[in-house]
Amino acid sequence: MSSAFSASGDDVIARELHCQLSSTIVNNSVSFQNGKRVEETLEEAYEIQRCVSWIKEVNVSTVALQFPDELLVDAPDVALAIEQKSGIEVYILGDTSYGSCCVDEITAEHVGADSLIHFGHACLSQNKRLPTLYVFENLNVEQESFVKVFHESFPSDDERLLLVSDLKYDRSTSKLLSRLHGKNVIHLKPDISFGEGAKGNLVVAGRNCNLPADSTVDEWKVLYIGEEGATLTNLMLILNRCTFYTYNPKSHILRKETLNVNQQLRKRYYLIEKAKDAQLIGILVATLGVANYLEIIERIKALITNAGKKYYTFVVGKLNPSKLANFPEIDCYTIVACAENSLINSKDFYRPVITPFELEVALNNARSWTGDYVTDFRQLLPGAADYIDLEMNPEGIEPDVSLVSGRIRSLQLETVEPSSTSSGSQLSSTNAGVLSTLPSASDYLNQRQWQGLTPRVGETPVTIASAGRSGLAAGYINEGDEGDVELRGKPDGHE
Repeated sequence: MSSAFSASGDDVIARELHCQLSSTIVNNSVSFQNGKRVEETLEEAYEIQRCVSWIKEVNVSTVALQFPDELLVDAPDVALAIEQKSGIEVYILGDTSYGSCCVDEITAEHVGADSLIHFGHACLSQNKRLPTLYVFENLNVEQESFVKVFHESFPSDDERLLLVSDLKYDRSTSKLLSRLHGKNVIHLKPDISFGEGAKGNLVVAGRNCNLPADSTVDEWKVLYIGEEGATLTNLMLILNRCTFYTYNPKSHILRKETLNVNQQLRKRYYLIEKAKDAQLIGILVATLGVANYLEIIERIKALITNAGKKYYTFVVGKLNPSKLANFPEIDCYTIVACAENSLINSKDFYRPVITPFELEVALNNARSWTGDYVTDFRQLLPGAADYIDLEMNPEGIEPDVSLVSGRIRSLQLETVEPSSTSSGSQLSSTNAGVLSTLPSASDYLNQRQWQGLTPRVGETPVTIASAGRSGLAAGYINEGDEGDVELRGKPDGHE
């Protein structure tokens, strides 16, 4: 065997790497010269002084720093600078439990932090446990190029425009407003006060502004500064009656968006119909940091129970198809997450994954599909703008026809007490008095041919252990010898 396959690895651990940094990172805001960082540029990019002032203002003793994956390379230098200037203990959150856009309060509390500074892109979801400071990236928008294409695309001064941007272009967007004299433009600003300051009459996707009293949002066009992504999709679904334009600061191109929002809404409505047909619904808890997530979970449970269906709750981290494929008995999932992580493309998943709003449309007879769309689940809770009380088992509701399967279904079932049956299934009766059985995960398992490994305690004969192979799979020691052939024939040979 070659020594490359049998080396102990000590040389790799002791090896010294000499790296000469000459590139620019942090999106062209932090530079290196002769392998050394320019300290002034680092403070400007990560707003070190602002972070230190905030720490002193809120009077905390320990702070956790949260970075997205692409900025983790700068985390040690940022942490060291903050620690030296503030004099408090600083921790770096190496990985987030959920999306990096959400404030990871749970991980911060695990290290005993009493505050958190979030760097990079954020979904602007409200959190309640820890005081949080947001530090967004600060990328430049070339003003001359923007103003030129803006006047070419919107020559009339009567145009009503809502100006909104990706968070990394927010400071540049504020500066652009001063160059748009005589234009009817309103800035849809990020809201990080979370109820502490005054809000405008239009609140959408963590942003707010004040529209004139004599106008509605449908009369305004939206100009988005940034690249395509979850933020733009989120805005287009919520403001689906507005015409959207986008400006890409990298390519300097302003264009009218051609995304067919109605087609996207039809796809989401198809998932709503699938949810109406579902009997077993999985509740995916994909956040522990967004405020009021426990309240929406209880709301979803009441909604499913009132519809005569059954639910299972899953606490998951970062969602992927492989995790959900372990539960083929579930007919449909609803995900409790931040607004930007709730819109899941179900094409890659074994079962559809819908938002709490879509589940409300499917199971709450008091809520009808109007084309309006809600991505923030907090808007569905009592006291919020889009809250509609749950209609509790109304009498006289006629069964409808599934648009997916073509079968007749009844959306409201009256649950019979579980003690009335000895099995794990749950009996239900429709308003017409017809009994039906709600399936359970145990019923599904009993119907499967393979139900897992059988212990067979006391039935397996005891054999004497023998030496197995040794070495690497690329080539075991003594592989090909006569003894090895005999070893491969033994049922108890092991690697």
